[in-house]
Amino acid sequence: MSVEKTAAPSTSEAISRGRGEHLARLWKAYTDHDVPRQADKWLAQYFREHKSYGKRDRAWYSEAFFTRLRTIIAELPLTKTVDAATVWAELRKPADPGSPSAADAASDVIHAAALPQTWKAWLAHTSLAPAALTQFLEQLRGKPPLYLRANYSDKVDEIENELKATGFEFTTTRRDSGLITFAVKGTTPIYELQALKKGLIEIQDLASQFLGEAVDAHPGMSVWDVCAGGGGKTLQIASQMKNRGVLYASDIRDYKLDELKLRARRGGFHNVRRFVYNAEQAPELTKEITNSGGFHRILVDAPCTSSGTLRRNPDVRFRIQNDDPEKFAALQLKILLAVAPNLRAQGKLIYSTCSVFRTENEDVVAKFIDAQPQFKVIESKLVGSPEIDADTMFYCVLMKD
Repeated sequence: MSVEKTAAPSTSEAISRGRGEHLARLWKAYTDHDVPRQADKWLAQYFREHKSYGKRDRAWYSEAFFTRLRTIIAELPLTKTVDAATVWAELRKPADPGSPSAADAASDVIHAAALPQTWKAWLAHTSLAPAALTQFLEQLRGKPPLYLRANYSDKVDEIENELKATGFEFTTTRRDSGLITFAVKGTTPIYELQALKKGLIEIQDLASQFLGEAVDAHPGMSVWDVCAGGGGKTLQIASQMKNRGVLYASDIRDYKLDELKLRARRGGFHNVRRFVYNAEQAPELTKEITNSGGFHRILVDAPCTSSGTLRRNPDVRFRIQNDDPEKFAALQLKILLAVAPNLRAQGKLIYSTCSVFRTENEDVVAKFIDAQPQFKVIESKLVGSPEIDADTMFYCVLMKD
C-alpha cells in the first residue's frame, strides 16, 4: 500500500508565508489606533521596537506597507468610502471574507484612485487642469521618485562619483538659476551616502526644489522662511545666498528647528537664525532688518492638506477630514497677513502649499490681495505631477509696491 506524501513547502514559499504574516501583524498594529498616524514616522518607530524585522528585509516591508496604503481604499465597497473617518473605521475592523467586492465601483474614478468620496467635491475645485487631473489620479498608485539637490556647485563631480560607485542610476540636471538636481534610482540605502552625511546634498523632491528656485534669493539679501519645518527649502535658500546675508527660519515646532540646526551645520551654512513663531505676535527682528525696511524675500510654505503628496504620504487619504481644506485655508491666510508687514517695498512674498485644492491655493491668494491691495501677483504656478514625476506643489510670487 502506497502512502501519498505531501511535498514540503519550498524555501521561497516559506519565506513568502513568513513575510505575509509579518506584514499582516504590521498592518494590524498600524490600524490599531483611533486615528491614523503619519505613516513614515510610525513605521520607523515600529521597526525600532520590533527587531524581528531584519535590517535587510525592512525595505521590502516598507514597500509592501506603503503600496497597501496607496491602494486599500479601492478594495473597499464604495459605500464604505464616504469620507476619511468612514474609511478608517472600516480598516480597523477584522477582515470579513463575505463582504461585498468593490467591483461595482470600477467606473468611479475617485474610488479607482483609492480616495474617499469627499475628494470628488474637493477635486471639482482643483488647481489642476481637467486633463491633468485624470493623469494625476492615474499616477497615485505608483511609487514616488527620489531626487537629490546639490548644496555646492563645485562638489558635483564628487557627488556623481559616489553615486556611480554605490550603484545608483542617476540623471544630473543643471538649471539656469544655479539649481543642480539629481534624479536617482537604486537599492542602496540613501542615508549611507557620504555626500549626504557631509552636507553636500539634500534629499528634496523636485517640485519642492522648483519652489525654492522661485524664491530667487541672492547673496547679501535678508530672507525669512516662515514655516521652515526641517529646513529642506531653508537650506536651498542658504545655498543660493552662499553664506552672505541673513536667513531667518521659523516654525511653530521647536524640535523641527533643532533638526534644521543640525542640517545647517552639516551643510556649512552659518547665516541661518532660528526662532519659534506661531503668527500670533510680531517676530523679534534684529535692527538690521527693521532699519532696512524689512526682508527682501519672505517664503510662506504653509501648513496644508498635503493633497499633492499622496504618493509620498499615502496616509493623507485617511487623515484629511471633511472640513480640513477650509480650516487650512483660514490658517494660511492668517499667516500671510501676519508676515506681510515685514516685507520691504519691492520685496517678494512667495506663498506655497503642497495641495492641489484651489481652496488652499488661488482662493487664499485672492483673499490676501483683497486685504492687502499693495501686493500684486508676479507668477502663479502648479508644479510637479502629472507634468513631471514628482509631488505636486502650488506657488505664487507676490510683489509689494
